[in-house]
Amino acid sequence: MSPQLGCRRHRHRRPAHEPRQEQQKYKLQQVQSSPMVPVMLLLLMLTLLTRPLSAFSNRLSDTKLHEIYLDDKEIKLSWMVDWYKQEVLFHLQNAFNEQHRWFYLGFSKRGGLADADICFFENQNGFFNAVTDTYTSPDGRWVRRDYQQDCEVFKMDEFTLAFKRKFDTCDPLDLRLHEGTMYVVWARGESELALEDHQFALPNVTSPHEAGIKMLQILRADKILIPETDLDMVEITLSKAPIPSEETTYWCHVQRLDEFVQQRHHIVQFEPVVKTPSIVHHMEVFHCEAGEHEEMPLYNGDCTNLPAKAKVCSKVMALWAMGASTFTYPPEAGLPIGGPGYNPYVRLEVHFNNPEKQAGLIDSSGFRIKMSKSLRQFDAGVMELGLEYTDKMAIPPGQTAFPLSGYCVADCTKAALPATGIIIFGSQLHTHLRGVRVLTRHFRGEQELREVNRDDYYSNHFQEMRTLHYKPRVLPGDALVTTCYYNTLNDTRTALGGFSISDEMCVNYIHYYPATKLEVCKSSVSEETLENYFIYMKRTEHQRGIHLNGARSANYRSIEWSQPRVDQLYTMYIQEPLSMQCNKSDGGRFADRSWEGVAPTAVQIKIPIHRKLCPNYNPLWLRPLEKGECDLLGECIY
Repeated sequence: MSPQLGCRRHRHRRPAHEPRQEQQKYKLQQVQSSPMVPVMLLLLMLTLLTRPLSAFSNRLSDTKLHEIYLDDKEIKLSWMVDWYKQEVLFHLQNAFNEQHRWFYLGFSKRGGLADADICFFENQNGFFNAVTDTYTSPDGRWVRRDYQQDCEVFKMDEFTLAFKRKFDTCDPLDLRLHEGTMYVVWARGESELALEDHQFALPNVTSPHEAGIKMLQILRADKILIPETDLDMVEITLSKAPIPSEETTYWCHVQRLDEFVQQRHHIVQFEPVVKTPSIVHHMEVFHCEAGEHEEMPLYNGDCTNLPAKAKVCSKVMALWAMGASTFTYPPEAGLPIGGPGYNPYVRLEVHFNNPEKQAGLIDSSGFRIKMSKSLRQFDAGVMELGLEYTDKMAIPPGQTAFPLSGYCVADCTKAALPATGIIIFGSQLHTHLRGVRVLTRHFRGEQELREVNRDDYYSNHFQEMRTLHYKPRVLPGDALVTTCYYNTLNDTRTALGGFSISDEMCVNYIHYYPATKLEVCKSSVSEETLENYFIYMKRTEHQRGIHLNGARSANYRSIEWSQPRVDQLYTMYIQEPLSMQCNKSDGGRFADRSWEGVAPTAVQIKIPIHRKLCPNYNPLWLRPLEKGECDLLGECIY
């Protein structure tokens, strides 16, 4: 951030005794004299928003501008991220009309209206325009004027408005704009507001066309253009698959690709085709790693009955989860498909989540994949980081944010990665229903480098495959630690790792180049460690429901949890040896060694407060440990 964008603590304050007319004049002057954004960027944004993108060949116009309809049909929010100046330019079309006098847009921690950071905009017949930076009370009922005004308007008329916000305003009452999931709250109305007062009631707007919430990644990387014009396309989809009337089903469809696979291509983009959005939880396409002429059974049914021969169909090609959209590869890399020696079979796996156990549903979901015959510089690959899908991992009930970490240890990357390392350009974080925060940290020896990806306000309903603005290079001998935090306040029994939606996962699917044979770099607690833990809980903690030769799930769920026992479980997970999956796409292990009993990567716990740019304040939205509800690591999430 440049010096002129630093914290502004001292501002001209309107005297409390000024009459209302003078107050309005003050506001009008404030809007008109707001600092302007760089002229070139401002003119470009305003021009773009009045013409379709297809009318421009300017590369900036195609990549810098992001947009979404807040009400799904009329109110369009567009924004540009200025990474150099650390600020975002927002533009709203159709915010106002002849019926509306005001519009608000703000940021909420997890979608509620309590402790929200909101900008109110007033438009009165195009004559008197005003903006007020506010925040809401902890109960979400009252709006209070912020002592530091950070909603900087540079355009407002009877239909539209444009303003900017810094990433970090150094105002403890503002939410910092970040690269994770953000909840945008908005509303509009015609009633007169008492914006001159220090506090007034938050307008109660319930119509879906007049108010709403959107989950967005505001600090997005620039959009990626596909330079190739002659593209081939293939669809890999289910064919009217009957959805079982069960809560959880993994449905497998083995398909033979067309003759195009005789020539080597690069996949440059994949687009989800979701036909039953209320039931389809996530999908993956796997290539069958077998000989060129080896036939695979054309299976279409429950994955539990997948023919043994099709088990080799396990190399990830494309993936999607709820909330994700089309994913485009960077112009220097593409995922290889086809060519000499390439087996033409793939397996589509769809996770159906049918909690109501509806019968008679049919689904044809899958992927639309675009490919280029012109090969790019690098072959891309997909790798799974995080935790093994196993009930060796458990989450006690009643926890605000219990952490589980999956390790990609230094010995694995040393055995599997090339000397020059790999570049990670895409990341999709994934949990089931209890996940509330996910991050992947990067270690080189004792030094912690910049995080690969972090989402402090993660939602399992918005699992985008995100292009990374910062693209880390991971070298042989580096370690990657993926940590998921789970909220189990509503649970009455222990949650377990597993495949069901009622179980939990912790995964980061990373896209990277150049491709390696490393497909899975995940962990779980070692078998010996878990056996010793249950012995300790039975003999020392007197948990008589534990059977030493019994099922892990039953043993975990027989424990009567207390805070000391929760702490013991957490300590075991971060200190005791691991069972590592350092696997190739065919399931084989690297380095011809045992990966059982591996030491976990030492991870220092840090409270995520951003002090670099604003050293003299402690944001109120991130409560200190002694003042708020925090997890056992001292990291607060609410």
